[in-house]
Amino acid sequence: MPTGQIEFRKEKVDQRRIYMGKRFDTLVFPGGKGKACTFSYDDGVVQDRRLAELLRRYGMKCTFNLNSALLGQHAESAAPGKRTVDISKVSPEELETVYAGHEIAGHGLFHSALNSVGTPLASYEITEDKRRLEALSGKPLRMFAYPFGVYDNDVIEILKQAGYQGARTIRSTHAYSIPENFWEWNPTCHHGDPELMTLAQKFLEGPPFLPSLFYVWGHAYEFDGDDNWSVIEELAAFLARHSDKIWFATNGEFVEYVMAYKRLEYSVDGSVIYNPSAIDVTIRAAVEQTELLGTGTFTKVAPTAL
Repeated sequence: MPTGQIEFRKEKVDQRRIYMGKRFDTLVFPGGKGKACTFSYDDGVVQDRRLAELLRRYGMKCTFNLNSALLGQHAESAAPGKRTVDISKVSPEELETVYAGHEIAGHGLFHSALNSVGTPLASYEITEDKRRLEALSGKPLRMFAYPFGVYDNDVIEILKQAGYQGARTIRSTHAYSIPENFWEWNPTCHHGDPELMTLAQKFLEGPPFLPSLFYVWGHAYEFDGDDNWSVIEELAAFLARHSDKIWFATNGEFVEYVMAYKRLEYSVDGSVIYNPSAIDVTIRAAVEQTELLGTGTFTKVAPTAL
């Protein structure tokens, strides 16, 4: 190969390195924060009134997963060895008030095990539930939680066709990674996990330059059954003390932001980034360098040191 051609190719590589340097381009959450926290609570029970208010008081956000056909129904639960607990559902008329500042999401029309009722009925349960909840809330629903945590590929496909953007399982990970697949979104832990506060502490102690998510789920009636409202109060108070480091978001807000990050478009040398989404996105180009990528704008990224 001619010498000149070899030198030309080396020069091209060097030019790219001048621009890219030690570029990370990792996700940074709104406000320049490296950590995010979200909550998810199921079944639309009357204890949601207390939980939603408690979380609002501490600046937290939660996704509440409701069964629209069960709203307003009265019921009790008497698990062996535990006190009788009221598991009545909130009424349709109070959804706007109870869940103000939070997110309403789908949980199936009747809380059926969707992987075992057959595709036609599963489709009806998912789509009719979404239609009713959207009519009550006045907003398109984005998120879903699998009843009993069970699902299969057919259920996921129905959710996609219905316009959902992701769904939560009940498999705890004890981890803080950003999910690659939002259709099998595994939470960090249940609020009843004996390691709850240890996990919260480790979450805060993690590297500030790597994006991390702390995801807690449960049922609000469990706080009555276990007589431990102090658990969620302690957690919320602890996290709120570090609000300068944590972005508190609903499930839907989190997915929207991550997907906006994934849709960023780069020039071939990485020096220009286009954000086609309707929300601003922040990235960390280097340890001490963040870039705010405004919605619909082309951003010239400053070169980073090699």
